[in-house]
Amino acid sequence: MDRATRFGVSIPLSLSKQFDETVKELGYASRSKAVQDALTDFLKEKRWRQGDGSFISAISFLYDHHTGDVTHKLTTIQHDFDEIIRATMHSHITHSLCCEVLIASGPKKDLKELSDKIAATRGVLNCKLSVLSDSRH
Repeated sequence: MDRATRFGVSIPLSLSKQFDETVKELGYASRSKAVQDALTDFLKEKRWRQGDGSFISAISFLYDHHTGDVTHKLTTIQHDFDEIIRATMHSHITHSLCCEVLIASGPKKDLKELSDKIAATRGVLNCKLSVLSDSRH
């Protein structure tokens, strides 16, 4: 674990009040932990936007399994990316609606390609790529 460092930050009073309320609502033990989480997320997003490194992500999508051969197409896509998919979860939401979550890690370009192919598949209603961390963790 890295050593801790202290630094001061000047922010508008209204922002400070909103932050303190949010820290309390979310159950953080301290402002420091909340600031650490916010900075980590800020830096991760910056690296994602600017870099081509490796990342850990969750790709979640909702689809109607009665639409054409969507299930077969999604399975084929997942097999094409088996080198980066680490885990999958499938859930039946309604009789025709399914939700899947893929945990994947690898190069940014591969994660984006996987997510884009899923999103473009007929029958997929929504697809979201969430970057959880980069390869530094």
